[in-house]
Amino acid sequence: MRCMVCGATMTLVKVVPDDAMAVPGFEHRTFMCSACHDTEQRLAFTRRDNEGGPEPVPVHTAPPIAPASTVQDERISAQAPGLFRRVVAKILGRQGTFSTRATQHARN
Repeated sequence: MRCMVCGATMTLVKVVPDDAMAVPGFEHRTFMCSACHDTEQRLAFTRRDNEGGPEPVPVHTAPPIAPASTVQDERISAQAPGLFRRVVAKILGRQGTFSTRATQHARN
């Protein structure tokens, strides 16, 4: 902090807690100039950890994750082309059945 009179560095010489405020943590700080010895007082708020506040919540770490099995992935990837063809054929076959039924129903 700089002195308002001469611009030199101010040093902190006194700190007094302010108990008159409704919120705890305020304090009066007195600074003195290193060159002209001018004094200034400032009201400051300081965060006080664990003084009358709630207890800190413990941090829980997640358990380590094991890598996935690649045996199953290899088996699925080996079956995938045939499986995909069968699924598509089944869907197209059902769609053909539905379109045939719709055509027959429309004729009647």
